[in-house]
Amino acid sequence: MTEKNDLDSKEEKSLISKIEDGLIKYQKTGTKSVISLFGIELTAPSNLKNPGIVYLSFIFVNFVIFALFFKNFLTRS
Repeated sequence: MTEKNDLDSKEEKSLISKIEDGLIKYQKTGTKSVISLFGIELTAPSNLKNPGIVYLSFIFVNFVIFALFFKNFLTRS
């Protein structure tokens, strides 16, 4: 029984180390400011070529998803 528990804990530790190696370990680069509005500063990694377009597309896509959800919510009533 203990051998099985030891094996399970080793497998779990190896899985955690694989996740940490892939997701958490990354090359730290500097950041650059994209926009500062009302005391809130949006920053992006310095090696990102067009951070403004990335932010705008993120906002646009979220707005479209919200509009579709809200339209579906209103037509359901």
